[in-house]
Amino acid sequence: MTLVQSPHWPVLIDVYFFLGGLAGGAFVLATIANLLDARRFRDVSRVGYYLALAALIPCPIILIVDLGVPLRFMNMMRTFNPLSPMSMGAWALLGFSACAFLAASMTFLEDAGRARNLSRPKVVVGVVGGFFGFFLAAYPGVLLSATAQPLWTGGHALGALFLAVGASTGAAAMALIFMLVGRRGADGVVTLRMMLVLALLIQLLSLVVFVASVQGYGSAASLRALATLTSGSFSLTFWLGAIAVGSILPLLIGLVNLKQRSPGLTALASVLVLIGGFLVKFVIVAAGQA
Repeated sequence: MTLVQSPHWPVLIDVYFFLGGLAGGAFVLATIANLLDARRFRDVSRVGYYLALAALIPCPIILIVDLGVPLRFMNMMRTFNPLSPMSMGAWALLGFSACAFLAASMTFLEDAGRARNLSRPKVVVGVVGGFFGFFLAAYPGVLLSATAQPLWTGGHALGALFLAVGASTGAAAMALIFMLVGRRGADGVVTLRMMLVLALLIQLLSLVVFVASVQGYGSAASLRALATLTSGSFSLTFWLGAIAVGSILPLLIGLVNLKQRSPGLTALASVLVLIGGFLVKFVIVAAGQA
């Protein structure tokens, strides 16, 4: 893989990575719910499609602000370069945004009584958008690993890690919305709890693989960069925030809650996952640029 110039991203880009991953995760979960049983899990697909569109709205604005000149963003859309992570990311955002808008619009038509059942066209849009959603959630990790930064170059699981964070935060945001609107005993909540636990397990496994792969990369620069993350200036945020509070604690709460099915525990785990999901991406991006 050809390495690209090392980036220097502000926190605003961390927000973009977080929202894009959350949107992708929510959209994919909504599509899975629609495929499994459109009637039984209707509320899950409704919340997921609306949430995906809402989370996407700030993303192009963030990219334009980061680029400084709106014309630069338009220039990225003029060409399609499959060898460029930036070009692929911009086109994936465009394709996913179109699918999210269509899915949310069809859901609104159903809710407003202007269409009786649009589950079949939503399946088509959902499958196509799900592909873009997976890509949008995972591509920041691939983009990081394509740079010359020592911490990211050796991190072969970054794509899987960012994808898992997108799934966990998407499920957490959807579950939290269910709690806030009073849909605490719905079938969809049980499914989301299970999805949340599974995503957190994959997220923790990906973190372990990421750290091990950087260590195995073996260069002095990569080991120094990893030390910044695990024992240096970012270690408290990494171990306490991203790992303990944001991943392990909500996983334990989620496992207990699979039997107890407590609305309070569901809400608590969801909030912790959202905080932890942002911190995972923030600390890896920040430590990689240190």
